[in-house]
Amino acid sequence: MNDEWDELYGEKGRRGYRLERKIAQRTDRSFSKKSDQDQKKKQQMAQESAGGSQLEGLVIALSAGRAEVMHGEQLYLCSTRGQLREQQSRTSTLLVVGDLVLFTPIENSFDGVITQIKPRRSLLARADNLSRRRQQLIAANIDLVLIAASVVSPPLKVPLIDRYILAAQKEGMQPVVVVNKVDLLGSEPSQEKELLKEVKQVYSALNIPLFVLSCEESQGIEDLARFLSGKSCVISGQSGVGKSSLLSALTGKQLVTGSVVEQTRKGSHTTTTARLLPLPCGGFCIDTPGIRSFGMWELKKEEVRTYFSEIFEEGCRCRFRGCTHLTEPDCAVQQALDEDRISLLRFASYCALIASCTTRHRIR
Repeated sequence: MNDEWDELYGEKGRRGYRLERKIAQRTDRSFSKKSDQDQKKKQQMAQESAGGSQLEGLVIALSAGRAEVMHGEQLYLCSTRGQLREQQSRTSTLLVVGDLVLFTPIENSFDGVITQIKPRRSLLARADNLSRRRQQLIAANIDLVLIAASVVSPPLKVPLIDRYILAAQKEGMQPVVVVNKVDLLGSEPSQEKELLKEVKQVYSALNIPLFVLSCEESQGIEDLARFLSGKSCVISGQSGVGKSSLLSALTGKQLVTGSVVEQTRKGSHTTTTARLLPLPCGGFCIDTPGIRSFGMWELKKEEVRTYFSEIFEEGCRCRFRGCTHLTEPDCAVQQALDEDRISLLRFASYCALIASCTTRHRIR
């Protein structure tokens, strides 16, 4: 018998045969096809058991590869049809909290199979931190983007706020800036107080709503709640700014909160997955994990100029068409900066975004 193996597969004999067989198995999807077929059979059985009926639901959370879908007052735990997963290309996830979906319920259970994702009227997303080649979805079908920040611990980061504002405006959503922890400012003059004063002036001139509050002292919460009444929103921002504390105050539910790491003055992550929470004043708010950076998805330099409206308006008077407002002579924007008609804070955000459009991202 060994002579026959040697004749067919050379000196390696039986070992060579096994090696070739392993290579063939890796290139043949027949093994994975079985699991795919089992999944399709399960989905087909679900549709048949439900008589082929489909329900519309709202994705309120994602966990362990499955979606929590609310239909009326009933919650279903749903998987996705294989055909939907095949459509996923440049997004890090197929579904996102806030999605409206069609699903087939499984008889005698509260499980289901999602068969269709309905068109989104708005989408908040950012570029994946690692490659910047994939889109990381944050929330869908919302009216307002609450950009949470704190004036101290962690410090106020205007460039991060401006990135959120641009991302919201690109999708037709209204950005709303919420500055928390004003109770930490104290009564004495400080750089933080001066920065907050300038930020309020800048966004007021741009007609961007801004709320200054303190969750610790319940200051400004009622004004924000009235503004959010009946609206769908998402709250996002830097880690440690108090998003969970703010949502606890707005919803009346005690959410887990974290603290700021003193060495880095950065927040620790307490919210690990996005979840939709109903508001007592009507509407809902989607809670999201904190971030430390916000990469813009497929942003072009021309778009940056148009979304910084004050820079765009002044730029129309520049000497050169297509002026970048960085080094060109007779630049109207530079003149406006010298005359304090454009905020240096906003111009710094503009320059950072222009640079990010031309800088190739390095995978860390």
